[in-house]
Amino acid sequence: MIWTIVERFYRTHHLYASQYEAYESKVAEYVEKLQTPRDRIRLPADELSRLLQFKQLERIRDRFLLPLKDACHALFRRDHSTDVLDRLVNDIFHEISILKEEHYNVLTYAVNPESRVDREEQKSILDEVHEMFPIKVHRLRHLFDLARNRMERILSKHKSDAVLVRSLFLNRSAFVAKADPAGLIYFYRWMYGSDRPFEGYRVAADSFFDAGFFGQAAECYAEGEEFVRAFPASEKRRWDSSWKSCRDHLKRRVRESRAQQAEFARDD
Repeated sequence: MIWTIVERFYRTHHLYASQYEAYESKVAEYVEKLQTPRDRIRLPADELSRLLQFKQLERIRDRFLLPLKDACHALFRRDHSTDVLDRLVNDIFHEISILKEEHYNVLTYAVNPESRVDREEQKSILDEVHEMFPIKVHRLRHLFDLARNRMERILSKHKSDAVLVRSLFLNRSAFVAKADPAGLIYFYRWMYGSDRPFEGYRVAADSFFDAGFFGQAAECYAEGEEFVRAFPASEKRRWDSSWKSCRDHLKRRVRESRAQQAEFARDD
C-alpha cells in the first residue's frame, strides 16, 4: 500500500509540476507581449484554453490522483482521524477537479463554435475563468508542496519495508529520477537520515539476495559500493560511523551475489 502511495504521489507531483511550469511560461510570454500585468490580462477563449492541457489534467486526476486518494484512505483513514497527507491529497483531487471543470467550460461554451451561449454569457464564463485559473493553479502548487513535505516525513516510518526500498531502486531511472535532482538518494536520505543514505542500498540489496534475486542483488550491492566509494571524503565525515562496515558488507556481497548467479546459470 505504501508503495502505491509513494509511486503515485511522485508521478502525480511531477506531472502537475510540468503543467504548472508550462502555464507560468505561457503567462510570462503574454505579460511580455502585451506589456500588461498578469492579473489584468484578458485572452480570447481559444488562447485561454491553451494555457492548460485538458487531457493532461484529466489524466492526472483519473489515472494517478484517484488511485492515490483511494490508497491514502485505505492506509490512513480511521473512524475519527486520518493523516495530514490523506487530507491534502483529498484537497488536491477536489481542486484539480474544479480546475478541470473550468477548463471544460472554456472549451465547451466559449471556444466551441456550435455553442448556443450568447456573447454576454460567454464573457461571464471567460471572466470567471480568468479569475479562477491563477487561483487554482497556484493553490494546487501550494498543496502539492505541503503534501510533499508530509510525504518526506512519512518515508522514514517505512524504512524497513522491503517492497518499498527495492521498488525505489528498481525505478531509480524512472519516476524516482524525476522526483528530485538527487534521485534515489533523495528517498534514502529521508528514509535513513542524511548521515546514512548508504543504508538504503544495503537494505534493498539484502532483500534481493534473501529472496534469491541474485542478479538484482549484485547490481544493487555494486551501485551502493560505488556510491560510497565516490562520495567526497570531506562529506563522509558527516556520515554515521557505520558507513565503513556498510561499505565492506556491500563489497563482500557483490562477490557472493555474482557467485550465486553464476552457480544458478551453470545449473540451467
